Formats: sequence, C-alpha cells, structure tokens
Amino acid sequence: MDQQKVDILISSSVWDPKPWVEGLSKSDLVGEIHVWPTKADLTNVEVLFVWKPLAEGVIDLLPNLKWISSLGAGVDHLMIDAQIPSDLPITRIVDPFLARDMTNYVVMGLMMHQRSMLSHLENQKSNTWERITYQSLKVGVMGLGALGGHLAEKLVDLGFEVFGFSRTLKEIEGVKCFEASGIKDFLGQAEVLVNLLPVTPQTTDILNKEVFEGLPKGAYLINVARGNHLVEQDLIDSLDQGHLSGALLDVFRTEPLPSDSALWRHPKVIITPHVASVTTPKSAIELLLNNLSRLKTGKDLLHTVNINQGY
Repeated sequence: MDQQKVDILISSSVWDPKPWVEGLSKSDLVGEIHVWPTKADLTNVEVLFVWKPLAEGVIDLLPNLKWISSLGAGVDHLMIDAQIPSDLPITRIVDPFLARDMTNYVVMGLMMHQRSMLSHLENQKSNTWERITYQSLKVGVMGLGALGGHLAEKLVDLGFEVFGFSRTLKEIEGVKCFEASGIKDFLGQAEVLVNLLPVTPQTTDILNKEVFEGLPKGAYLINVARGNHLVEQDLIDSLDQGHLSGALLDVFRTEPLPSDSALWRHPKVIITPHVASVTTPKSAIELLLNNLSRLKTGKDLLHTVNINQGY
C-alpha cells in the first residue's frame, strides 16, 4: 500500500458504483477502491463511503477505518446502525445541486397544487373547459438546514408567504421562523406543509394526527424528508375526512412502497419513488476528495454529523 494514498470501500445497493469509482480513481490521494460485496482483503481500507443499507459485518472487516461518509444528505441509516463505532467521524454530502434539485421538486409540487393541475388533467379526459381560480399560498417549511433553508429563501423570491420551523430559532430574510415551542402557531398558518426535517428520535412520526389537525382545513402536505416522519394511516384518515386536501409523497417507511399500500390508490395522493433530489457523483466527489485531503493532513472534516443530534 502507498502510504500517501488512502484505500476506500464503497457500499451501495441502490446506486451504480461505477461513476464513483471512476471519479475517485482520478485523484492522487486515492489508492485501491473496493466495491462491496467483495472477497478482497480490506485490512488497509481507511475510508468507507456508503449508501443504505450497510451489510452486517462490514465494519468488522475494516480494522483501520478512520472515516465514514454517507453518499447522500441523509445519515439516518448510519445513526441506527449498531455496528458503527461511536467514535468514528461520520460526514454527509452537502451539495448545492442537491439543494437546487430539492427546491425545484417542491416548487413543482406547490405549483401543481396551487394551479389545480390534477383537476385540469381530469377535465381533459372529458373535454371539459373549466377555468379554476387560484390564490396565493402560505407555505410552512419544517426543517431549515441546508435543503430547507435554501427552499425557504427561494420560495420568498417566488412571492410565497413563507414560515419556517426548526429545533432552534433560525433567521432567514423574508421568512417568519419558529422554534419548537412555537409549533402550534407555525402549523396554524401553513396552507402547505413541506417536511425537510432530519430523522431523529424526536422527529420520527412527527407527521401525525395531532400535527394534521393543527393545520388549516384544506392544507396540503409535501413530504420529501424521510418516510419515518409520516404516520401513513393518520394521513389517510385526514385526507378521507377532508381536513387535508392532498399530499405529494416522495419518501416512505418501506421502499419500494409495497404494492398493497393504500397510498398507491388514494385519489388525493401523488407518489414519486424517492427522486426529489439525488446526489450527483461529479459534484459530491469534489467534497469527498476535499475531506480526504483534510483527513490526511489532520484537519477537521467538513459536514461532520453530530451524533447526539442525529444530523
């Protein structure tokens, strides 16, 4: 092993590892790149790049592991993995393209809801010419991190009245922000609720009956964070009772969403298969290599996860 280079293991059962291998291998910092599953000797591997799930027993094969990075913005799959030592630094991808793509997706959903596009599509089937009016919307963004903060700013630029909610109080120009103690007031104004919270023990199941009842009648839900935030039956009940007008869902507790899920067939639900914002290897590799250089020179890694907070 070249002592100046770092051996890497990539583990992802979802994404094609080829562009990651090709991009990383161009760097003089990188030694051997292994892709899981492999029977190769992994003793010299110092870095693990992973997207969920991580196979059981992988960590035991990496005695010299010094750093783990998620290959996406989410790290919940790493926070709950008991095989990962608590003293290992874990980082996540913070990529401007992720924020841009997430914002574009949410804006698409907002505009489809505001302009009644599903109704227009139904009218087209029956050759019905109906001019449906629309009005401005108050949008509540739950979670004001890299993705949620970017979204809130762009929604203000687009002319929406925007409210923000986060664990601790944030300041974003043009956005009325609330912290945990103000959630009731936040929900009461959100005609569209967009969830971009991280998954933690405190936020699991947060999209529930109580929260839905706190929204104005006719409110619309967009969940682009994690499926574990949503109590699916509570959503279905709120839709069936007419309190919520609809939902756009990109993430689910079980993915792929089981074919027998009632969400597939619900007339007020739009489903997309976890595509709101997908990591772009080219830009993410730049961040990974930057952190790899920092690791070799003893500098603090960028975008390190706070284990206690879970993000």
